[in-house]
Amino acid sequence: MEQTAVRTRRTYFNHPLIEESLECLPAALRYPDLPSFRDYVVEHVPQNSLKGRQRIARNLAQRFSEGAQMNLALAAAIARFGDSRIGREILYFELLRAMPLLEEIATLWLAELPEEGAARSSLIAFLEPRLAGRSVEKVTKDSLTTFKQCGKLRSPKIAWFQPVWAPPPLEAFLYVLARLYPERSMVRVDLFSGLPVLRALLWARPALEELLRRAEQAGHVSKITRLDQYHQFTLAGTGAERLRLLMPEQMAAAERATQFELTPSEGR
Repeated sequence: MEQTAVRTRRTYFNHPLIEESLECLPAALRYPDLPSFRDYVVEHVPQNSLKGRQRIARNLAQRFSEGAQMNLALAAAIARFGDSRIGREILYFELLRAMPLLEEIATLWLAELPEEGAARSSLIAFLEPRLAGRSVEKVTKDSLTTFKQCGKLRSPKIAWFQPVWAPPPLEAFLYVLARLYPERSMVRVDLFSGLPVLRALLWARPALEELLRRAEQAGHVSKITRLDQYHQFTLAGTGAERLRLLMPEQMAAAERATQFELTPSEGR
């Protein structure tokens, strides 16, 4: 299932909605078009206020949609892995892709923190020139919340934060490979490891070689080659084929969802 629609890019970030995303996104396999998914969210999130539920539904649909449909690869992954470290790692990756400001904060602030960490004020100082005073405190709070809930940050004392560099679960690594490289291709390891999104994920470069070896064993990489000047790997099949290998039942449901005709409200 190839996703070719242009993703809406946003230059602001608030309302992480991590718990709501983990709870609601699997339903996109049954309600793949945006109006139906928004209706589902409004009916199922526990907030008392109708306006609050509608805001959550709108934010999730905007954040995780691809064209006229929800991001069904993500929906399949959350349906498969749920609220686990794998699920949260995958959700964090898709958040980075959907929210450029969050990726910028993760790449240029979080990943640059020393091992001993830094004060909250350092993030405020990072954001002030970028946001020109626009909701700096709100973006600071919501970014830190996102990093903590996705396991990328710890706070050993009040208003002090340390980055958490750690290899991802193999399943999350395979998902990211499939999403970053939707076609069967050869990839240079130095170019792959230098991608800003991998730095934002806090995946240390030394861990990637072992992950690639395990990806080869899992059938997602067909060959790893070391030449005099190049270290590269060849992907086994398209991204859609590799996602089906990773989560066959959920991707079958996602592919069935793409066959549904648009509802009248969506045919605009």
